[in-house]
Amino acid sequence: MTTLLYLKTSANGERSRSAQLCERFIQQRFDAQPDTRLITRDLVTQPLPHLGAEQWDALRLPASECSAEQLAYRHLSDALIEEFESADTVVIALPLYNFGIPSQLKAYFDLLARAGVSFEFTETGPKGLLRDRDVYLIATRGGTLDSNDDHQIPPVRQFLSLIGIQRVHALIADGLDLSPDSREQSLLAAHQRMAEIA
Repeated sequence: MTTLLYLKTSANGERSRSAQLCERFIQQRFDAQPDTRLITRDLVTQPLPHLGAEQWDALRLPASECSAEQLAYRHLSDALIEEFESADTVVIALPLYNFGIPSQLKAYFDLLARAGVSFEFTETGPKGLLRDRDVYLIATRGGTLDSNDDHQIPPVRQFLSLIGIQRVHALIADGLDLSPDSREQSLLAAHQRMAEIA
């Protein structure tokens, strides 16, 4: 049995095009591998605390110096890292909001990044400590982006590399709000690519 972790990040709920594409992709994976175990983490309906001074200290101070609230934040980080490590495949819904990723996903990443736990500092730079696995970024955009203006895919790749993940696959459906024809063509291309991958 393999385990697939699905991270939902869209504020649009079931109307979300990134969620719809992810769910189609996951269904195709289930069709190909029926014994897959699915873990869904909805970062919008079950939001995580954003990083602040208290949270910063919670992940860096000795446990003996942490408050009860900080220990709870640390335990949450432990649980999320353990959940991520249990997954053989990760699927991330990645809508583009104001030229960046959803803040809910950034809060998740802040809990996943733990010096000495998910990565370590070395003389040659950070080294990821989590095992590598396939991570699929199902990205949606209302318009189109020049590669120099892409603050959606590259930052996520960079973060995943920090914790040891190199097998990152991006599937982008863009131009979804430009015109009905543009939306139809982009979604058709995305569906075809997903079928090939799954």
